[in-house]
Amino acid sequence: MARKASVESPMDITEDKRKNEVELTAIKRAMRNTRWWKVFITVFMIAGIVAPVISIRAISTLQDMGSMLSAKYKEISVDKPGKQAALASVNKWLDTNKGPFRYGTTNLLWDSATKVGSSDEDTGTGKEHTDWWSHQFSLTDLSDGSTRDVTQLISWKNNVATAVGEPTVLPLKASGAGGAQSYTPSGYSRIDQASSFQNVVNAWAKAYIGKDSNAFTVLVGDPNSEHAYQPAAIGTFKNVSINWLVECDKNGQSVPKEQSSDTPPYAAASISITFEPYAAMQDSSDKGSDTSSSDNTGGSTVKTNITVLVKNPTSGNAKIIDWGADGSVRTLRPYANALSKSDVTSANSDDETGGTDSAGTTSQDTQSDDSTADGSKASSGNGTSDNTSDGTSSDGTASDSQNN
Repeated sequence: MARKASVESPMDITEDKRKNEVELTAIKRAMRNTRWWKVFITVFMIAGIVAPVISIRAISTLQDMGSMLSAKYKEISVDKPGKQAALASVNKWLDTNKGPFRYGTTNLLWDSATKVGSSDEDTGTGKEHTDWWSHQFSLTDLSDGSTRDVTQLISWKNNVATAVGEPTVLPLKASGAGGAQSYTPSGYSRIDQASSFQNVVNAWAKAYIGKDSNAFTVLVGDPNSEHAYQPAAIGTFKNVSINWLVECDKNGQSVPKEQSSDTPPYAAASISITFEPYAAMQDSSDKGSDTSSSDNTGGSTVKTNITVLVKNPTSGNAKIIDWGADGSVRTLRPYANALSKSDVTSANSDDETGGTDSAGTTSQDTQSDDSTADGSKASSGNGTSDNTSDGTSSDGTASDSQNN
């Protein structure tokens, strides 16, 4: 027989209700008897103990954030001074009418800056400290869309930044600084230049500015036959001067005086190369001239400064084996600019330009004596071509011998 479901009796409901009412009444009575000022005092005391701990942690966090932001700011400004001065100098150097890239440039960006040296000068009233910074920029050459690296050396003295020398244009695919001021790395011993060293620099600078990577590679003299070197490929060489030559080791570090030698194995030199950009040469060639046109280029040339590492600098077989931003001696390493042969393209450095070399002669050596600068045959004194086999003169008209 199924059990009947239990049913809560009215007496049970009344008992539960009575208990709830008693508890509620007790709570209300306790609240009426509570001295709330004591509760508030207790809460405030607890808050007074906890609040300083929270405040200290918050202040510490804010200080850490402030220090981090300050460090970041110094990294991009105070700790790497001279950015604006370097940018202004490079912009002036890149002037379309007189600069090295005659087809123009775009996307000029500041990439980084490296401290390359420092010096203290005794002025009589105290010592003045100078830091030297090399700022690196990248840009796009509109002639071929390639990305080029340019550096500018800056002196930082008395919180004033000054551009030093001319910008350095680095070669294609190479990794990787005007005026009255000069820079010599502090802590390095100067070397007397051998009479043959100027010839070494002349040959290297001409190959560096030109396009012929084969000739440039031969001048570097890398013992690894699988290596090749990419020149700057930017213009026709005019001349080069040596700003300074100092002794160093193969890693560009200064040599202690007790280890110094009259015939050091390595040295670093700063050189200034004067050249005429290729675009100017091409424009003048289009006009049928075998020399640069002053109407087109303003007769202007461009200078670039570069620091090089020299092997056996005082001997007759000196070799320039590395190069980089002007003043950056400590970044030089033997054959550090080496590339794989497959990564380097070569062209005849000056033959394509029709420009002039430092002696003022045309670089278009393959041009025959009976050809004009624009490639047409020169006419003889009677107005006809010396070679009449095709029956035409240099201006395309029939020769007299053929007409008769």
